[in-house]
Amino acid sequence: MVESGSNVRTGVSDRLRTGLSLHHGFEHSLAWLKANSEAIDRLNVFPVPDGDTGTNMVLTLQAALDEIESRKALTASDVAAAAARGSLMGARGNSGVILSQIIAGLANGLEGLDEFSAEDFARGLASAYEVAYASVTEPVEGTILTVARHAGTAAVDATRNGDETVDGVITAAVKAAERSVEDTPNRLAVLKEAGVVDAGGQGLSIILDGFLKFSRGEEIAVEANVERAEMVFAAYADEHAADEQGYCTQFIIEGETLDVPAIREFIAAATDSTIVVGDAAMIRVHCHTETPGDMLNYAGGFGELSHISIENMQLQQAEHFEKIESADPDTVAPRADFVAVAPGPGFAAIFDSLGAAIVEGGQTMNPSTAQILEAIASCPGDAAVVLPNNSNIIMASRQAAEASPKTVRVIETRTVPQGVAAALTFNPTADFDSNCETMQIAAGEPTVLEVTRATRDAEIDGVRTVTGQHIGLLDDQLVTADDSAVAVVADLAGRAADVDVDIITIYLGADISEDGAGDVVQTLETAFPDAEIDLVSGGQTHYDYIISLE
Repeated sequence: MVESGSNVRTGVSDRLRTGLSLHHGFEHSLAWLKANSEAIDRLNVFPVPDGDTGTNMVLTLQAALDEIESRKALTASDVAAAAARGSLMGARGNSGVILSQIIAGLANGLEGLDEFSAEDFARGLASAYEVAYASVTEPVEGTILTVARHAGTAAVDATRNGDETVDGVITAAVKAAERSVEDTPNRLAVLKEAGVVDAGGQGLSIILDGFLKFSRGEEIAVEANVERAEMVFAAYADEHAADEQGYCTQFIIEGETLDVPAIREFIAAATDSTIVVGDAAMIRVHCHTETPGDMLNYAGGFGELSHISIENMQLQQAEHFEKIESADPDTVAPRADFVAVAPGPGFAAIFDSLGAAIVEGGQTMNPSTAQILEAIASCPGDAAVVLPNNSNIIMASRQAAEASPKTVRVIETRTVPQGVAAALTFNPTADFDSNCETMQIAAGEPTVLEVTRATRDAEIDGVRTVTGQHIGLLDDQLVTADDSAVAVVADLAGRAADVDVDIITIYLGADISEDGAGDVVQTLETAFPDAEIDLVSGGQTHYDYIISLE
């Protein structure tokens, strides 16, 4: 194990510099975040009942701590690496995914160290924001990313200005994070319009402050009331290529000074569905190629190869189809190669009947990366599609896709009817690319109306809401509010008047009966007299009505 940096001697009085103290720092941060999580959840930018940024960050950080404890990590490097692994697998929601990347960056900065100095910790915080930014295709300023950058930059500046204590570095980072959070409304218009700050950024500020409290020997308060708002963040990443011809080829390269970017670039240029991840000592490769021998010969030049797996995908597919064709039609539908997130038992039954691997979750209960990854693993083939069916589950789905050895495509469904439309087009006898293309097109077909209750007083895009009032979303965008759910449906229907509608499916919430939906049905019949209307029990909580117009 490599020894710590040059400043350890001068920072010997620091409480936060060993592996054990780093472990305790994570414990303090989690306790401080838990004390603030309810306030984060309540103060959502948008008044929909999905303000769970605080909860998602708590669950992600808890997963990091669980991994530290399960590994019985002792060195600073081992503790940070365990936290990175745990948070990666336990990440929930967009805020949790970004937090996991911040922790991964910190682990990079502390790699190989038994103990760490002020300079080491500052380098880790700088690496944290660099990794976080790199993980997002279109970074949005005024979010947790900006706060991480300001904190990391301030930490490095502190050491350059002569601060030789970890306590001094973390103090500089916390102060910069707090200033950055206060400035988020000036960087993101929707925050300024709502008169709030960014929730994800404030969550990160709280986490850093937890480390500072440990460093100073301060106890964690049982309760806290910190104003912040849910992070407004949208990120898109390039989809993995997929090709069901040739051979699924996987192997590990072990060597010295391995150049991950160069190896990734070479293999990606010659193969499909390419995933090359690792570090200078070990790289894992997954790819689809017609010439697996060429890839093995190339990789063998860098070190020893192990865990070699070469599978003929055409034969696999033929065997899969044969099983489907010979199956007893009275048996349960065969499992298909796609995963669907379902927010209620009714939706779960629908997706299950179509053969999907089900992940329970949705508004206020975002599933973790590990739960999605487990569902992907349960799919029978070596390629799978994921339908997140919620905008706040897309990033966790993508993270699970990247972590899976399978070829995984995420269709970025932001509402459940989009997911149902996509699932209905899945064809187990079609090739992967064709299914992905068809499902992507189908997901864009429904116009989706949603009725829920406002969780806070707010004004978003000119729509003023009052806590407890019915609010309406059109294709996941808040557009109307009223004391009456029927009035909200009427307004939504009027806004969708230009849509060519043949079928209307009304998914009833957990507390809504068919009789109780009579006025809503009548309103839609009046708005779309030629459309056929179906009532389905979705069983979702929080949303009384989810309505699909097709």
